[in-house]
Amino acid sequence: MGRLAERTSVRLALFALLALVVVWPMLAHAGWVNEFRDAQVLTVHERAAALTVKTYRQLPLWDPWYCGGLYGLGAPQSRFAAPPFLLTLLFGVERAQPVIVWLLAVLGMEGTFRWLRLRVTDATAALRIAPLFALSGHFAVAWFRGWVNFFGFELVPFVLYGITVAARGRTHGIAVAAIAFATILGFGGTFAAPLIAVAAAAESARVLLELPPARRGRAIAMLFALASFMLTAAAVRLLPIAEVLAAQPRIMAGTPGHSPLAILFFLVRSLEVKDGDVEDLGMFYVGGAFLALIALGGSERKSIRPLVVVILFMWLSAGYARKPALFALLRELPIFSALRYPERFLWLGILFACEPAAHALAKVPRLGEGKSWRRGANALLTLAVLASLGAEVKAFYAVDSARNLGVATPDRSRPFRQSRGNRWLASHYESAGLGSLSCWETHPVTMSPLLRGDLAQEEYLAPPARGAARRVSWSPNEIVVHVSLAEPGRLLVNQNWHPGWTSSIGNVVSQEGLLAVDLPAGDADVKIAFRPRSALAGGAVTLVALVSLGLLALGARRGRPAFRRGAVLGSSLLVLLPWATLAAFVATWPSPRFPPPPLKNPNGEPAIVSAPPADVPHLGAQLDVPLVVDAARTTGPDPLGNVFIDLWIRRTGALARTTAMYVHFKRREGQEPPDKERSREYLNGDHQVVGGSFYLSDAPENAVVHDSFGMFVGKSAPGTWDVWLGFGHVSGRRRHAKFVEAAQAEVRDDMIRIGTFVVP
Repeated sequence: MGRLAERTSVRLALFALLALVVVWPMLAHAGWVNEFRDAQVLTVHERAAALTVKTYRQLPLWDPWYCGGLYGLGAPQSRFAAPPFLLTLLFGVERAQPVIVWLLAVLGMEGTFRWLRLRVTDATAALRIAPLFALSGHFAVAWFRGWVNFFGFELVPFVLYGITVAARGRTHGIAVAAIAFATILGFGGTFAAPLIAVAAAAESARVLLELPPARRGRAIAMLFALASFMLTAAAVRLLPIAEVLAAQPRIMAGTPGHSPLAILFFLVRSLEVKDGDVEDLGMFYVGGAFLALIALGGSERKSIRPLVVVILFMWLSAGYARKPALFALLRELPIFSALRYPERFLWLGILFACEPAAHALAKVPRLGEGKSWRRGANALLTLAVLASLGAEVKAFYAVDSARNLGVATPDRSRPFRQSRGNRWLASHYESAGLGSLSCWETHPVTMSPLLRGDLAQEEYLAPPARGAARRVSWSPNEIVVHVSLAEPGRLLVNQNWHPGWTSSIGNVVSQEGLLAVDLPAGDADVKIAFRPRSALAGGAVTLVALVSLGLLALGARRGRPAFRRGAVLGSSLLVLLPWATLAAFVATWPSPRFPPPPLKNPNGEPAIVSAPPADVPHLGAQLDVPLVVDAARTTGPDPLGNVFIDLWIRRTGALARTTAMYVHFKRREGQEPPDKERSREYLNGDHQVVGGSFYLSDAPENAVVHDSFGMFVGKSAPGTWDVWLGFGHVSGRRRHAKFVEAAQAEVRDDMIRIGTFVVP
């Protein structure tokens, strides 16, 4: 049996059959659209990319169909910059999804097997354990919610495999890890990248500890080269994403956390769908039998290091619920500040736990004597694995049958125009030639306030220009407009501006975020084309990195492994060559670039002001932390039942990132009891991000920050309400900051009253 497990063809056939069992029910309705809210948004990106390539014969750089126009290659959740996109082009967006899931599940099982075999001597043990990670519960969750890009996580074992192999001195490990990471990132794994970085760091530390001291110098050089190529091979995706997120940063507040019991239920409870969504419990299902195998294998000395890593990921998955909170410390780092769900570290915990579980399968049959014992023990352990595996497959079947499916909108050849749209039905708009201005993304997309969904034509002259504009041709990346102007004027295009837009005549400018071109007088066909510099630079760096990887591999095959004596200089030059390419682009990068992100409140008011308005009463409330509340104003409720709060605060010194603002809306005591239909007497407006722009701790020191927000009170109990303000740790479980000077404001329970309103 061990020899069969070692044969790649046999193994792949078995994994392919198992993956086919998983996707079999998906094939029956492969042409239908997943109507789950997240699936709609994610499908938009893939459909736009496929439409751009198949219909317009262009690279999918710009997506005009969503949010008024997005940089497609820089959209963190788009997944077309990876090989599975070829399946989308071949079968269509919906029909390709089960095939992509099948392919990546096979790769996940094979990658886990290869990684386990680096330290597990029994091939059959690795073979039996590998599917438990590749088909674990969160992949079923991803299928239900339309998170097809999450299946890129199946390639994480190849990243870890490449790290260990490279550190042990084999050059091909660098290529395996770099290409696997580039594929994950290109497949929409942007926000999984920080998790992979933690796993890569843990694996690197582990393999260095395993090596004798004499070999660690070259191993460190190999790992440095591997990290470099992971970045440069993914540059075609990494640079556009970096450009977008630098201009539109993703800010994640709050203190998510999970108790040990909740973490256990994540792993062992059956996955269920309720009220149109998957319940949290069971989201990472692997089963109790898998946990028992981990315990059995944990007695092995060789299991100590992977178990330490597993404990590390369990600690991270607890979020802020454990003290000290390792997740909170990780969030302090720049790249990791965008992490949102600590429980996703369970994915990595499951992967590393596969190793002691495989050791258990290899060890337990050897504890007794005789063939009967070995056969019985092997059969019992294999049945336990199959029971867990069967439950994982059952979870896929359950979520697949519970999905809300709709009919795909047929393609209609209509001239493109923007519409108000609907972000939860956005995937149906592109086929009708419509863009959806209704927008939802995982980062704050900068949309022009001048975008319209009711224009007679999408390209028009800005008043008071005298002349006419007529569309000649349109495609996502290139628009040709015939313009006649009696005098210099401005052409407006009903899409968002981006520094990558160019014009054959005149100058491309931003008019309040709207794409515009300043033109001279006369008649001309104006070609407006999207040519983002970051895509060109990223593509060049990726190409050079792949060529360099090929040369490293070729040298290794000819007996000159990377960073061996006599090859250090050549290896170093190949590592540095992609960076030199990037440096050349940076040195010649033309203006304009994305401006800094706008510091504005959701209502458009600036987040930084010179002083509070003169008509707002001065508070001057000082806390025992470096914060001053200069003024506050409460207005409303308006006819729609909204109350508006305006605060003017200053940070006068260093604050912890976890500092938050507590805003409590309380119905005043002593009034008539509310009726059952409108019984709410308390509302919570706590938040950590101020001015809709930055953490309170990141507010410019001594600058006046204007924080404007609202609260809906239309269904709350009628009567007089007070608004109370305080500050403290975002979790609310620690000491509140105390007001040392509150002027005329009333202070109660470390909070000051900043306003009063009446709910009719």
